Amino acid sequence: MTILVYFLIFISFLDTHAQMPILSPWAASLGATPFIIGLIIGSYSLFNILGNLWVGVLIDFKGFQKPLTLSLVGITIIVFFYSLLSSPLQIIFLRSLHGLLGGFLIPSTLGALNTLGNSPRRFSFYGICIGLAALTGPLLTGFLAGFFSFQAAYLGLAIVLLPGALISLRLNFPQGQEKNRTSLSPGEKIRLIISQPLLRSSFFFAFALMGATGTMMLFLPLRLEELGLSSAISGVYFALFALSTIITLSLWTRVSKKITHNISLIIFGLFVSLFFISFLPFVSPVILGFCVFGYGIGFGLVFPGLIKLVNSAPDPHLGSTSGVFFAFYSTGVVGVPPLAAFIWDLSGIFPTFTAIFLGIISMGIAYKSIKKRPDNGL
Repeated sequence: MTILVYFLIFISFLDTHAQMPILSPWAASLGATPFIIGLIIGSYSLFNILGNLWVGVLIDFKGFQKPLTLSLVGITIIVFFYSLLSSPLQIIFLRSLHGLLGGFLIPSTLGALNTLGNSPRRFSFYGICIGLAALTGPLLTGFLAGFFSFQAAYLGLAIVLLPGALISLRLNFPQGQEKNRTSLSPGEKIRLIISQPLLRSSFFFAFALMGATGTMMLFLPLRLEELGLSSAISGVYFALFALSTIITLSLWTRVSKKITHNISLIIFGLFVSLFFISFLPFVSPVILGFCVFGYGIGFGLVFPGLIKLVNSAPDPHLGSTSGVFFAFYSTGVVGVPPLAAFIWDLSGIFPTFTAIFLGIISMGIAYKSIKKRPDNGL
């Protein structure tokens, strides 16, 4: 059961990361401007937010198994249909549906994770699964797009996702872990969650992290194309990001034990990530790879701490908490890249600078909400 759960978590994040090196250049090859590319990336996350909020409350009342299965099967079918598209508008439409089902998927994986017990190592293993997805996905699609076509990349990705969809149809999770009924309405549950300072801080930290990550997803392939590098090489750069993330996540349990305040580790990791992406518009290909590797270190320091904060929510509210958390997580992607791309079109300011500015503001809001609490070192 444990291996299958981690495999499903890996598959759940694979399709998102696999599209990083190919989505922007594919859309550009179909005539999309940088702003339209930002909308394509953002359309996924806009509908992802709706899915996050809806499924979070649903999990608290009905359990995570059915949303997990529905999203894995649906996403596999959608990724196959990507191979048939021929215009940016078609991409936006399908990405929107993809985002809605993806919004069901990620909070459901946290429900599956919690069936494995209470070991703190779950947080790092959860992140390692994401890191492995981020490592193998871009290499797969980058290779297929570079040596064959973008359509072949999406077709190959659908074939890889198929086993996860089939497993989700047959796997039965412990029923006692799934349902947490309360007398609160969905609106009351969300208001209660947002009122908790530690949980609220995790939401804004997630916005900062994913605003920067989404902007890197937008800008890095275009920057590499500007340097004359192919989609296959773009996949290698995203693999560097994933590799450094995996290495950091494998050491996170030891590092977190030596640092008293989990919040301090999150803030430090965010500053590391923002520092390294500031160099993306200016450096040579070799130094660019070093910066992407450094960004992954920061990401690996931050992500398990955020999941730890989310899992500090009471069991009856854990589904809704994960839904709100991933809604903010998605908001970072839906809000920052289109805005950064628009500013880039309008004034020439590089997207990474916009992401850094908004990330620092979000970090400030998160820190302000917890700085007076005696237990802010969770």
